[in-house]
Amino acid sequence: MPTDPRPGFLSLAFHARFFPRVLLNRLRPRGRAGAGFFTFDHYVTLAVCLILVVISTPKPMHQRSIVGWILFGLGLFGLSALLIQSIASQWRELPSYDSFLVGFFFLFITMGLTAGIYAGTHQHSLALGLLAGTAGLLLGYLLGIFAGLQFQRLGWLAALLNILAAIAITGLIIFDVLLLLG
Repeated sequence: MPTDPRPGFLSLAFHARFFPRVLLNRLRPRGRAGAGFFTFDHYVTLAVCLILVVISTPKPMHQRSIVGWILFGLGLFGLSALLIQSIASQWRELPSYDSFLVGFFFLFITMGLTAGIYAGTHQHSLALGLLAGTAGLLLGYLLGIFAGLQFQRLGWLAALLNILAAIAITGLIIFDVLLLLG
């Protein structure tokens, strides 16, 4: 029976040696493909479905348009079908550290830090902010590892959402700076 070279999650070796190597490996640019099977057609179909939903949403709500409801339903059906297809493409694949999604990992760390900064600035307490920020970082670190692995189950959508997570990190950092400044 082959042995798993990865140390246990609760061990110091995991967090001091194994996981930092995983992060460095994933952050190095290489010619890796994204998670799951996808084609350009998937992204075009996703864009068309999103446009249908966004454009047709006001029509059924305010104008009671039957065409609006049909377009909204088609867009929503298409989005649901794409999500199901994306998840089904990864159905038999197990999440691995070779395909770890670093965008989600850093998003959860940033969200934890943002929650701590918000708690401290909301209560006007630097000590509470530091304590809550540290707790948020720790919780974000642990949840980020889980998210970086488990969100791989989303298939080809995970690659797109991983990029959007990086954009969200930028927004959270700007929010954090604004909270700290004032």
